[in-house]
Amino acid sequence: MTAQKITYLILILFSLLSCKIEHSDNEKVLGDIFPQLIDSLRINSTNLFLPPPPPLYDQDSNFIGIDTVTANLILKEYEQKLKIIDSLNPRLLIGLVDSCLIFDLDDLENRTYSNDKLLRMIVDNNKMDSIYRSETLNIGLINVPTSYELLLLSDLKNKYDDFWDIKDRRFGGLVAVSAVLFDKKKDYGLLRIETYPFLFEGAGYFLLIEKKDNSWIIKKVLNDWLL
Repeated sequence: MTAQKITYLILILFSLLSCKIEHSDNEKVLGDIFPQLIDSLRINSTNLFLPPPPPLYDQDSNFIGIDTVTANLILKEYEQKLKIIDSLNPRLLIGLVDSCLIFDLDDLENRTYSNDKLLRMIVDNNKMDSIYRSETLNIGLINVPTSYELLLLSDLKNKYDDFWDIKDRRFGGLVAVSAVLFDKKKDYGLLRIETYPFLFEGAGYFLLIEKKDNSWIIKKVLNDWLL
Protein backbone atom coordinates (compact mmCIF):
# COMPACT_ATOMS: atom_id res chain seq x y z
CA MET A 1 0.00 0.00 0.00
CA THR A 2 1.43 3.35 -1.01
CA ALA A 3 2.06 6.14 1.47
CA GLN A 4 -0.57 8.24 -0.33
CA LYS A 5 -3.25 5.54 0.18
CA ILE A 6 -2.30 5.11 3.84
CA THR A 7 -2.58 8.85 4.41
CA TYR A 8 -5.96 8.87 2.67
CA LEU A 9 -7.28 6.03 4.87
CA ILE A 10 -6.02 7.76 8.02
CA LEU A 11 -7.85 10.95 7.02
CA ILE A 12 -11.06 9.01 6.43
CA LEU A 13 -10.75 7.25 9.81
CA PHE A 14 -10.07 10.54 11.60
CA SER A 15 -13.08 12.13 9.90
CA LEU A 16 -15.36 9.28 10.98
CA LEU A 17 -14.11 9.43 14.55
CA SER A 18 -14.59 13.21 14.64
CA CYS A 19 -18.18 12.84 13.44
CA LYS A 20 -18.86 10.21 16.07
CA ILE A 21 -17.45 12.35 18.89
CA GLU A 22 -19.35 15.46 17.83
CA HIS A 23 -22.54 13.47 17.37
CA SER A 24 -22.15 11.98 20.84
CA ASP A 25 -21.68 15.46 22.33
CA ASN A 26 -25.07 16.56 21.00
CA GLU A 27 -26.95 13.61 22.50
CA LYS A 28 -25.09 14.00 25.83
CA VAL A 29 -26.12 17.66 26.05
CA LEU A 30 -29.76 16.95 25.15
CA GLY A 31 -29.96 14.12 27.66
CA ASP A 32 -28.62 16.36 30.44
CA ILE A 33 -30.85 19.37 29.74
CA PHE A 34 -34.00 17.47 28.72
CA PRO A 35 -35.90 17.80 32.03
CA GLN A 36 -34.93 21.49 32.30
CA LEU A 37 -35.94 21.98 28.68
CA ILE A 38 -39.43 20.60 29.27
CA ASP A 39 -39.85 22.79 32.33
CA SER A 40 -38.30 25.99 30.93
CA LEU A 41 -40.28 25.91 27.67
CA ARG A 42 -43.44 24.61 29.36
CA ILE A 43 -43.84 21.67 27.02
CA ASN A 44 -46.90 19.67 28.07
CA SER A 45 -49.85 17.79 26.64
CA THR A 46 -51.55 19.95 24.03
CA ASN A 47 -53.99 17.53 22.40
CA LEU A 48 -56.23 16.55 25.33
CA PHE A 49 -58.03 19.68 26.46
CA LEU A 50 -60.92 19.77 28.88
CA PRO A 51 -63.97 20.95 26.89
CA PRO A 52 -65.33 24.33 28.07
CA PRO A 53 -68.40 24.32 30.34
CA PRO A 54 -71.70 25.07 28.56
CA PRO A 55 -73.06 28.60 29.17
CA LEU A 56 -76.51 29.45 30.46
CA TYR A 57 -78.62 32.30 29.05
CA ASP A 58 -81.87 33.90 30.15
CA GLN A 59 -84.88 34.31 27.92
CA ASP A 60 -83.38 37.50 26.49
CA SER A 61 -80.15 35.68 25.51
CA ASN A 62 -78.15 37.33 28.28
CA PHE A 63 -75.34 35.23 29.74
CA ILE A 64 -76.19 34.38 33.36
CA GLY A 65 -73.64 31.67 34.23
CA ILE A 66 -72.58 28.14 33.36
CA ASP A 67 -74.40 24.83 33.49
CA THR A 68 -72.56 23.33 36.48
CA VAL A 69 -74.38 19.98 36.27
CA THR A 70 -73.32 19.42 32.66
CA ALA A 71 -69.85 20.84 33.39
CA ASN A 72 -69.31 18.25 36.15
CA LEU A 73 -70.39 15.46 33.78
CA ILE A 74 -67.93 16.73 31.15
CA LEU A 75 -65.16 16.85 33.75
CA LYS A 76 -65.91 13.30 34.92
CA GLU A 77 -65.86 11.94 31.35
CA TYR A 78 -62.62 13.82 30.67
CA GLU A 79 -60.90 12.40 33.76
CA GLN A 80 -62.03 8.87 32.84
CA LYS A 81 -60.61 9.34 29.35
CA LEU A 82 -57.25 10.44 30.76
CA LYS A 83 -57.15 7.45 33.11
CA ILE A 84 -57.71 5.07 30.20
CA ILE A 85 -55.01 6.77 28.11
CA ASP A 86 -52.53 6.83 31.00
CA SER A 87 -53.19 3.14 31.74
CA LEU A 88 -52.13 2.34 28.15
CA ASN A 89 -49.09 4.62 28.05
CA PRO A 90 -48.58 7.40 30.62
CA ARG A 91 -45.53 8.93 28.91
CA LEU A 92 -45.76 12.32 27.23
CA LEU A 93 -44.93 11.83 23.56
CA ILE A 94 -42.72 14.44 21.88
CA GLY A 95 -41.82 14.42 18.20
CA LEU A 96 -38.22 15.26 17.27
CA VAL A 97 -37.59 16.71 13.81
CA ASP A 98 -35.13 14.40 12.01
CA SER A 99 -32.80 17.07 10.62
CA CYS A 100 -30.84 19.41 12.86
CA LEU A 101 -31.44 23.14 12.64
CA ILE A 102 -28.71 25.26 11.03
CA PHE A 103 -26.97 28.18 12.72
CA ASP A 104 -26.84 31.49 10.88
CA LEU A 105 -24.04 33.15 12.83
CA ASP A 106 -24.23 36.34 10.75
CA ASP A 107 -27.89 36.71 11.69
CA LEU A 108 -27.12 35.93 15.32
CA GLU A 109 -24.50 38.67 15.43
CA ASN A 110 -27.15 41.23 14.45
CA ARG A 111 -29.31 40.41 17.47
CA THR A 112 -29.21 42.74 20.47
CA TYR A 113 -28.32 39.91 22.83
CA SER A 114 -25.21 39.13 20.76
CA ASN A 115 -23.48 41.57 23.10
CA ASP A 116 -23.66 38.90 25.80
CA LYS A 117 -20.00 38.10 26.52
CA LEU A 118 -20.56 34.37 26.81
CA LEU A 119 -22.55 34.16 23.59
CA ARG A 120 -19.95 36.32 21.85
CA MET A 121 -17.16 33.98 23.00
CA ILE A 122 -18.96 30.90 21.63
CA VAL A 123 -19.78 32.55 18.29
CA ASP A 124 -16.21 33.77 17.82
CA ASN A 125 -14.88 30.28 18.56
CA ASN A 126 -17.01 28.72 15.83
CA LYS A 127 -17.09 31.39 13.15
CA MET A 128 -13.89 30.45 11.34
CA ASP A 129 -13.84 26.73 12.07
CA SER A 130 -15.21 23.99 9.86
CA ILE A 131 -17.26 22.09 12.45
CA TYR A 132 -19.11 18.89 11.74
CA ARG A 133 -22.90 19.27 11.98
CA SER A 134 -24.84 16.04 12.40
CA GLU A 135 -27.89 15.97 10.14
CA THR A 136 -29.83 13.66 12.43
CA LEU A 137 -29.79 12.76 16.10
CA ASN A 138 -29.60 9.27 17.53
CA ILE A 139 -32.59 9.14 19.88
CA GLY A 140 -31.23 6.00 21.48
CA LEU A 141 -28.27 8.01 22.83
CA ILE A 142 -30.45 10.71 24.44
CA ASN A 143 -31.10 9.99 28.12
CA VAL A 144 -34.83 10.77 28.31
CA PRO A 145 -36.69 10.53 31.65
CA THR A 146 -39.10 7.61 31.86
CA SER A 147 -42.10 9.96 31.93
CA TYR A 148 -41.38 11.05 28.34
CA GLU A 149 -40.97 9.38 24.97
CA LEU A 150 -39.11 10.86 22.00
CA LEU A 151 -40.07 9.77 18.51
CA LEU A 152 -38.59 11.03 15.26
CA LEU A 153 -40.96 13.02 13.07
CA SER A 154 -40.55 10.49 10.27
CA ASP A 155 -41.63 7.69 12.65
CA LEU A 156 -44.57 9.78 13.88
CA LYS A 157 -45.78 10.17 10.31
CA ASN A 158 -45.51 6.43 9.75
CA LYS A 159 -47.39 5.61 12.95
CA TYR A 160 -50.17 8.20 12.79
CA ASP A 161 -52.16 9.42 9.80
CA ASP A 162 -52.51 12.80 11.52
CA PHE A 163 -50.15 13.14 14.47
CA TRP A 164 -51.59 16.58 15.29
CA ASP A 165 -54.80 14.79 16.25
CA ILE A 166 -53.45 11.90 18.33
CA LYS A 167 -56.23 10.41 20.47
CA ASP A 168 -54.51 7.51 22.23
CA ARG A 169 -51.56 9.42 23.72
CA ARG A 170 -50.69 12.61 25.49
CA PHE A 171 -48.79 14.58 22.83
CA GLY A 172 -46.54 17.58 23.48
CA GLY A 173 -45.97 18.61 19.85
CA LEU A 174 -42.76 18.80 17.82
CA VAL A 175 -39.26 19.90 18.81
CA ALA A 176 -36.38 20.75 16.45
CA VAL A 177 -32.82 21.28 17.69
CA SER A 178 -29.45 22.25 16.28
CA ALA A 179 -26.02 20.81 16.86
CA VAL A 180 -24.27 22.41 19.82
CA LEU A 181 -21.65 25.13 19.43
CA PHE A 182 -19.03 25.04 22.19
CA ASP A 183 -16.42 27.43 23.53
CA LYS A 184 -12.75 26.37 23.33
CA LYS A 185 -12.76 24.55 26.67
CA LYS A 186 -16.24 23.04 26.16
CA ASP A 187 -17.40 24.56 29.43
CA TYR A 188 -20.21 26.46 27.70
CA GLY A 189 -22.38 25.84 24.69
CA LEU A 190 -25.06 27.35 22.49
CA LEU A 191 -27.87 25.64 20.61
CA ARG A 192 -31.04 26.55 18.79
CA ILE A 193 -34.38 24.97 19.54
CA GLU A 194 -37.82 25.33 18.00
CA THR A 195 -41.05 24.06 19.53
CA TYR A 196 -44.35 23.47 17.72
CA PRO A 197 -47.15 22.63 20.17
CA PHE A 198 -49.80 23.08 17.47
CA LEU A 199 -50.02 23.12 13.70
CA PHE A 200 -49.07 26.63 12.43
CA GLU A 201 -47.95 27.68 15.93
CA GLY A 202 -44.44 27.65 17.30
CA ALA A 203 -41.53 29.47 18.89
CA GLY A 204 -37.76 29.56 18.54
CA TYR A 205 -35.08 30.02 21.18
CA PHE A 206 -31.33 30.13 21.70
CA LEU A 207 -30.13 28.23 24.75
CA LEU A 208 -26.91 29.11 26.53
CA ILE A 209 -25.75 26.07 28.48
CA GLU A 210 -23.04 25.47 31.07
CA LYS A 211 -21.18 22.35 32.15
CA LYS A 212 -21.15 21.71 35.89
CA ASP A 213 -19.94 18.49 37.55
CA ASN A 214 -19.74 16.86 34.11
CA SER A 215 -23.42 17.59 33.38
CA TRP A 216 -24.97 20.30 31.26
CA ILE A 217 -27.50 22.80 32.58
CA ILE A 218 -29.45 25.59 30.91
CA LYS A 219 -27.90 28.91 31.88
CA LYS A 220 -30.08 31.27 29.85
CA VAL A 221 -33.02 31.10 27.41
CA LEU A 222 -33.05 33.76 24.67
CA ASN A 223 -36.17 34.33 22.58
CA ASP A 224 -35.67 34.08 18.83
CA TRP A 225 -39.11 34.17 17.15
CA LEU A 226 -42.78 33.49 17.87
CA LEU A 227 -45.68 32.45 15.64
